[in-house]
Amino acid sequence: MVYATIYKKRGVGKLYKTTAELKSEVKESLKGRWGEAITLSIVPIIVKILTIWALIAASFLFGSVLYYVFGKTGISGVEQFDLSGVSQNDGNSNSPIITLFLNFIQLFLTVGISFTFLDVIRRGKSESMQFKQAFRLFNGKDLGPVLLLNILMYIFNNLWYWLFIIPGFIKSYSYSQANFIYKDLSENSDTTSVGPTYYITESRHLMNGHKKRLFWLDITFLGWYILSLVTFGLAEFFVTPYVTATKAAFYNDLAKDKYNRK
Repeated sequence: MVYATIYKKRGVGKLYKTTAELKSEVKESLKGRWGEAITLSIVPIIVKILTIWALIAASFLFGSVLYYVFGKTGISGVEQFDLSGVSQNDGNSNSPIITLFLNFIQLFLTVGISFTFLDVIRRGKSESMQFKQAFRLFNGKDLGPVLLLNILMYIFNNLWYWLFIIPGFIKSYSYSQANFIYKDLSENSDTTSVGPTYYITESRHLMNGHKKRLFWLDITFLGWYILSLVTFGLAEFFVTPYVTATKAAFYNDLAKDKYNRK
């Protein structure tokens, strides 16, 4: 039997779903539709698989270098190892900018996919999960606000991390629901005069007393992440939509209809 967990905030009892219940809700929502969920999430899936392959290749290369330097030539071989070309300009001085740009593209796709999963959880089988839904934020209405919102969160998070690692980690959970809040408010009201800091502030308030819940939810996916590494990323075809949809279910359970009403 699955039990819900009761959290009390400011003396008012509120009923929230457990991690097991959230995962069961996602599995039920995606039952018979995993092919659609994979198609919707295919770009992030491919990116994650390529990232895992790159990490494995880098680890193998690093191990080979260590063997060549220390195993084959001995400790003194470090002096013989030629690093003269490392500091040379190879024409990739713009690579950090390109990387940042690609990261934001990936972010936009992930957020758009999250929004679609949230709609599926709320509306059931009638909600579409087509590949084009991943690009739903690339329009004149949402592109600017979502871009500005995530740039500010990126800046705020990095400022906290530069000051102290643990507070930065906590703040990342505080800001985690800002995109979902934007989705609900922008779809149900006129938000043209609402600044991005409003969504961040609302997320902080919404996550008060619930950061541990989301942290624990993340912990429960560690086994799946390990499986992804063991399978050279192939498990991501299941893991990516599963995790993304569960995060959407968490927000839906946490916010209830607070922002999702006209």
